[in-house]
Amino acid sequence: MGCGGFILKYGAWRVSQICLLLMGTSLIVIAGGVLWLYPLGGILLGAGAVSTPASSHILARHCPRHLAPIVFSVKQTGVPVGSLIGGLLVPALLGVGFYLATFRESVYLDAYGTAFVTALIVYSVGVMLQPFRTFFDSDRDPSVQPSFSGVSETMKIVVSDPNLRDLAFAGFAFGGLQSIYSGFFILYLIDGLEYSEVDAGLAFAIASTTAVVARILWGWLGSTLVSPRVVMGLIGLFGFVAAVLTGYYDFGWSFTAIVATAILYNITALSWHGVLLAETARLAPPDQVGGVTGGVLSFTSVAMMIYPVIYGTVLYVTDSYGAGFFVGAVPSLIAAFVFFRPPVQRSWLRILLDSMRWAMVPARLAYAFTIAVIGGVAGAVWVYGGLKPPL
Repeated sequence: MGCGGFILKYGAWRVSQICLLLMGTSLIVIAGGVLWLYPLGGILLGAGAVSTPASSHILARHCPRHLAPIVFSVKQTGVPVGSLIGGLLVPALLGVGFYLATFRESVYLDAYGTAFVTALIVYSVGVMLQPFRTFFDSDRDPSVQPSFSGVSETMKIVVSDPNLRDLAFAGFAFGGLQSIYSGFFILYLIDGLEYSEVDAGLAFAIASTTAVVARILWGWLGSTLVSPRVVMGLIGLFGFVAAVLTGYYDFGWSFTAIVATAILYNITALSWHGVLLAETARLAPPDQVGGVTGGVLSFTSVAMMIYPVIYGTVLYVTDSYGAGFFVGAVPSLIAAFVFFRPPVQRSWLRILLDSMRWAMVPARLAYAFTIAVIGGVAGAVWVYGGLKPPL
């Protein structure tokens, strides 16, 4: 939320280099093997997330506005591609050995050595960006004084603009679904459905590769055939369907059906970023693209913190890996309704209060109670009527 001033003062390109420095240093902390310092590594890595607002600031200046959704989407394919490269690189580095002639001894990288080498790779990328800094940071203003006091102004822009407000809610809903998928899908298959680690990882990998193509496809649709709002509505609707289907996994599902559902999950709840970032850049004031993008994405960061907590609580209470996906699917469905209609000009609080006032009418409460009772009785008859009496 407070990155806007830093981007304006130092330039988005320099901020991107600083993010690489932070990420590389987080790996150095990990490579040290001192467990109590690991939270510091997490903090440094989290601070590196400012790279997304910085890149949005750059693209907003240099890409044609009518192609923004597809250009931003192509940029965002770097995330799954980077994950794929990391997934291939780390196991390869773990097997690398060096022969030290001085000591006449071979040395092989362990997990800590691999983290150290990966940090050097990250640092080298930051250095390679330097020759381009003059061009991409030509709009920086050294007179700007970065201050976190600008956070309130940034967030006021986000919540007061109906379109940006909707995008912030979408980032919350979809980012939350992404977090529980990334954090619990493999565990769901291994612990909940007794899949082997290899098969669970294979299902995850197959589905993840589809996100690369999907991000470009959504960007192309948002740039050509339909509006970005319609694209976000479709992502919300089918993301809801994917999450609900995932919640229904049981031992009767085939591996193919599970992978198919995971693919639907990946091409929706994990492929929204480019369209959302492009719309945010289009709607933000020209000199505040980075800051406003950070403000919108702060809702995503909040979701990625609280969704896993909610999921873990539901898992503890119900002992069901599927129940948490049902709960997480609800905001995605709400997002679909939000984007399939024009932006609402009133504030969220006013909309919520008006909805509660409408629902509290005694006649409507009586109707709702009657329908609930009838549905409960019908459901009980259907369930218990199908049970066979003991012999």
